[in-house]
Amino acid sequence: MTEYAPWITLSILVALTALLDKRIKCSILRTWIGFALVAIGPTLLFGATRWIRELQLDSLPILSFLIGIGLLLTRNKYHQQHLPPHPLLRASTMNLAPHFPEDPVMQQLLQLLHEEIGLPKHKTLRLKTSLNFDLGCDGAEARQFMEALEQTFDLDLGDYDAYRYFNPPVFDVFLKHRAKGRGEKMPLTIGMLYLAIKTHSWDTQTLENLS
Repeated sequence: MTEYAPWITLSILVALTALLDKRIKCSILRTWIGFALVAIGPTLLFGATRWIRELQLDSLPILSFLIGIGLLLTRNKYHQQHLPPHPLLRASTMNLAPHFPEDPVMQQLLQLLHEEIGLPKHKTLRLKTSLNFDLGCDGAEARQFMEALEQTFDLDLGDYDAYRYFNPPVFDVFLKHRAKGRGEKMPLTIGMLYLAIKTHSWDTQTLENLS
């Protein structure tokens, strides 16, 4: 029976490892415990060798080190389960106009707006709410948002002209020169984005007229 003791002990430790992985879901906690176990491994190996051998726990230092490394590498494993609630679910801070669309497409669009440029907490959102005039989106932020919009919704931007709605980034002299003479900026509204996503294409005249 004694000859099987190390294997029994190892099996118990492996089971405890699996339980530890399931129970610890906070990324910060996983990080700290991971560092602790990584440090404990060599400490046990060189500082408590005799005690480990007497208890037949020869694999404990190595296992401790490997578990610590595993926790560090997977510290964000459960991060997606703790995302903040969707903007449409935060009723106390999100004001939507009557008859504002609440279908999955609009929900995803609002989520993207929230992540890329931020949405006002106590201002009513309408289809005619504009990114450039009402939400203060411009320059590099506007370019980044439109790139994210194109990728997220697989949108064909067609004849979309960034200078029609936004100023170029202040640090981009070449683009500022190209943008000269474009006149007053036109509002780019949430309604226009919504229609473009619905039709999978960007037609400036159609979107501006319908919106």
